[in-house]
Amino acid sequence: MEIYGGERRPAPPTRLHRRSLLTAGLVFLLAVAELPAGEGDGSGRLDVHGRELLFNGKPIRLRGVAVGDPIHGREGRSASDYEVIAKDWKANVVRIAVHPLYWRTQSHDKVLTRLAEDVDAALRNGLFVIIEYKVIGWPDGHFEVPTWGGPKHFYDSDFKLATSFWDAVSAARWAKDGRVMFELWNEAIFGKEDWQPQVGQKWAALEPFHAKLLQVVRKHGDNVVIVSSNRWSYLLTGIRKDLLKGKNVAYAWHVYAGHGKNDPRQWADALDDLQTVAPVIVTEWGFQKDTDRHYKGGPDDFGIPFVRDFLEAKGLHSTAWCWHPVLGPSMLEKDWRTPTEFGRFIREYLREHNR
Repeated sequence: MEIYGGERRPAPPTRLHRRSLLTAGLVFLLAVAELPAGEGDGSGRLDVHGRELLFNGKPIRLRGVAVGDPIHGREGRSASDYEVIAKDWKANVVRIAVHPLYWRTQSHDKVLTRLAEDVDAALRNGLFVIIEYKVIGWPDGHFEVPTWGGPKHFYDSDFKLATSFWDAVSAARWAKDGRVMFELWNEAIFGKEDWQPQVGQKWAALEPFHAKLLQVVRKHGDNVVIVSSNRWSYLLTGIRKDLLKGKNVAYAWHVYAGHGKNDPRQWADALDDLQTVAPVIVTEWGFQKDTDRHYKGGPDDFGIPFVRDFLEAKGLHSTAWCWHPVLGPSMLEKDWRTPTEFGRFIREYLREHNR
């Protein structure tokens, strides 16, 4: 096509053009023939089969990044970010959040519209999408209050509120799109002292709440759902012997530098071989050297061994936290373009493995 004064008009046909078109057409047909069914045409679905995550019946590994909340962290950002994430960083999945505060205080139509802008942009760029409900707390119990002075109900754990969110999100249209997954409950914590050894595993008490949210989603579709355990989604012990009943269920695991004193044996104890019976998606992981936060660490003491011995050796799926210049550990500098040390590590990991 040639451009004349801003209007696109076809160039005059020639033998060279016809030959080029025939060659291009042949190349296109060969390329399409090599694509798995559904890829390239916007269709297809993810499913769980035993420990495997399948796309259109074929095993797939998801490796990508979390981007935060479109309202809280990405307000005013261009949807072109997802093109960068897909084409430059080579991610194949993104995790997009909605905080309970906004579902509680804003028009649900407004929240869904803003969420749709990011979800649709990600899908257009060939990315799978995890929609997560960014709650931190126990259903109808304790919930975390931001230490940075944010609103009290930022991570509100009201269970009726969560139920209404998943009813609306799955009914909106995403239950009809098998490329979209639902992370039902971001991080469960029983109380402020959830890290204490005496608290232990609370899966038996948490599982019925996941079952109720799963029923809400299943009224509308069979999307893959991702469920979590307590201790901020870190402690998965015992779950492999008591899986949540239902189809298309995967499990979240959150691991940061400093967890288990960076001892792989403690990470393995927390994972408890759950990946041998069900898909495990590490929906948050990361590190940062120059910080006093709980995720203080670097490539040598956390990043390299975690990628090598867990993500790759155990076949775990993952979305690193966070593709953002403020939310830590941050992958981007303030210009939203330049990767931090952590960002460079993640980009190299994705480019190497998502060929």
